Amino acid sequence: MGLSRAGRAERRGRPRHSAAFPRPAPDPRHDMENTLMRIGKILIIAGIAVVVLVVGAAVVLMSMDFNRFKPQIAAEVKKATGRDMTIAGDLRLNLLTLNPGLAVDGVRFANAPWGSRPDMAVIKRFEVKVSIMPLLSGTLHVERVVIEGADILVERNRDGRGNYEFAAEKPAEPAKPEDVAKGEGGSMPALAVREITIKDSSLTYKDAKSSQTLVLGVQSLAVAAAPGDPLKLDLKGTYNAEPFTVKGTMGELAELMKPTKPWPVKIAAEAGGATVDINGSIANPAAASGIDLAVAVEGEDLSQMSKIAGAPVPPLGPYSLKTRAVGSMDKVIELRDLAAQMGKSALAGKAALQLKDRPVLSATLSSDLIDLADFTKGGEGETGTAGGAPAPSGATPGAAPAGDGGKRLFPDDPLPVDGLKAADANIDLTVKKLLANNIAVENLHTVVALRNGDLTVTPIDADVAKGKISGMIQLKASQATPTLDLKISGKKIDMGQVLTDMAITDLLEGVINTDLDVAGRGKSVRQIMAGLNGKTNVVMGNGRMKSSAIDAYVGGAASVLTQVIAGKKSEYTVINCFVSQFDVQNGLATSKALLFDTEYAQITGQGTINLATEQLKLTVDPKPKSATVNTAVPVEIGGTLAEPTYRVNPLAAAAKVGGLVGAVVFPPAAVIGLGELGVSDKNPCMNPAGGQQQTAPGGTPGAVENVGKDVKDKIEKGLKGIFGK
Repeated sequence: MGLSRAGRAERRGRPRHSAAFPRPAPDPRHDMENTLMRIGKILIIAGIAVVVLVVGAAVVLMSMDFNRFKPQIAAEVKKATGRDMTIAGDLRLNLLTLNPGLAVDGVRFANAPWGSRPDMAVIKRFEVKVSIMPLLSGTLHVERVVIEGADILVERNRDGRGNYEFAAEKPAEPAKPEDVAKGEGGSMPALAVREITIKDSSLTYKDAKSSQTLVLGVQSLAVAAAPGDPLKLDLKGTYNAEPFTVKGTMGELAELMKPTKPWPVKIAAEAGGATVDINGSIANPAAASGIDLAVAVEGEDLSQMSKIAGAPVPPLGPYSLKTRAVGSMDKVIELRDLAAQMGKSALAGKAALQLKDRPVLSATLSSDLIDLADFTKGGEGETGTAGGAPAPSGATPGAAPAGDGGKRLFPDDPLPVDGLKAADANIDLTVKKLLANNIAVENLHTVVALRNGDLTVTPIDADVAKGKISGMIQLKASQATPTLDLKISGKKIDMGQVLTDMAITDLLEGVINTDLDVAGRGKSVRQIMAGLNGKTNVVMGNGRMKSSAIDAYVGGAASVLTQVIAGKKSEYTVINCFVSQFDVQNGLATSKALLFDTEYAQITGQGTINLATEQLKLTVDPKPKSATVNTAVPVEIGGTLAEPTYRVNPLAAAAKVGGLVGAVVFPPAAVIGLGELGVSDKNPCMNPAGGQQQTAPGGTPGAVENVGKDVKDKIEKGLKGIFGK
């Protein structure tokens, strides 16, 4: 028979539990191991069950046709925006991964009913992938966003309404305190995006009121922002069909919305032949505050910016701009260490830009040299022929064709005043030397103020050709029809120096005083001139001019005056004075004093200039200081400012041959002006009637007949007598 349990225990060497051999106490470590093993088995079984359930659910979801939800999605969009949305392609959902994704093709979103096209947005392909695990820590981690073939239109109608203004949505009810306490109605999880890719897309902006259209094309955009790494940007695209590139490295994406330190910025861009470099930091990028950025722009030719500007830009350059922008967008941005250069011209100083509400620019700028030729298109505005000489008579430079087939001097293009209404400004400008058509304006100081569309440039103080210029300019563009007020005064301007600066030498020597005080209103220069009011005054004292050079500048019948003025006996002709004063009322300039006195003759004039039609109606009457005056007859100046004509008047010649020559009477302003220039009382201009013969010697009725038969021959014959030849 077999052994009993006790016997078997004894044989195995273990004592039999009894009163003599009690059971040993349980080992706690052994029980813990058993417990952990049981828990592990339970967790494994539970995990397998969860995986099976998840996989099963995923398989079920993957087997579902999500396209059946497209009508519900479209209905929700319609409810929220009042616009239709259609999805032409399939809705695809990938759940068999820890980075599930959604992809959709052929999305169309309707435009406003008044829009220029049916769709506001068309997207060929949209894809998004998210990471599940970060959701456990309250972060929505978007692994990738891909947009391809997007065509988005943003536009405004003539009433200023945008197609981005949707039907009003019903505001969501605020979360109740008790729901918040329960964890309901809490904030959205933090958002993190690792990668954004956009390809072959475009954004178009249209403004019906201004007829402006801007098109931004995105060939490729890659934004990488892995957690803890700097945000990297690489963009290739076009703006108004002009290619551009932008590359940059910035701070972490998490720091963008909740900054704990200044957000670094380093961007390099190329567009329109220009390079742009931006380096620095922004303390709070979301609020655009704490900006501290060094900005540098350089280029060779501004005309390459024409497509970007949306308008022709003259071929100016090379150019550069460097500054340091410091401040906040909601307050003031300071432009420190500002340095700008265009060609040989340079500006330096500081500026402050306030962008909140209405933009306001304040600046203090200075320059050693500004050459206006650096800011004008090559050849434009040059009124001279080769060598700097003026264009011949009858070929007025810069004249534009008129509507009636003739030429007009004053353009009728609308004044570009809309830009004056965009911002306010106050600029203090000091320029050591400013070149205008090679004329040197030195020690210029002025203050340019712009407020609500009204531009004021005052005071204007400068040295020009050993003289002084002062004045002011005011253009009020805040009203429907702009008004212009112009006051310029020049004292003791050396005309010889002015002409020398213009590369016209040995033509004229003398000092002038000039005053211009006019005002007008209109939407173009032509309209302003048509209603101009005010006066002009030019006075020149003693001087001289080169006799042989005058004919090169005045041709045709006007050469009669040239010969009377200058004579041909010597290289230079002495000038006693020149006086011109016009009063202007409603666009009609009427001569109050017009005299040119030389050692050979005194020429007086009278008449009008119609600034509205640009018609000339002037008579110039030469009075030779010689015994032979029979054929020194008046010359009528007609035509227009752009195309003047000269004609000898036989009837006026007959009256002169008859004998009476009237005296010249100066207005007080002209006499004072001559005195300021140092003209003595003995100068013929201070007593223009004195010493002149009142009756023309040899004046007979036969002379009238001769003038009528052959005016030209008689004029030439008389002039020879005047100049002693």
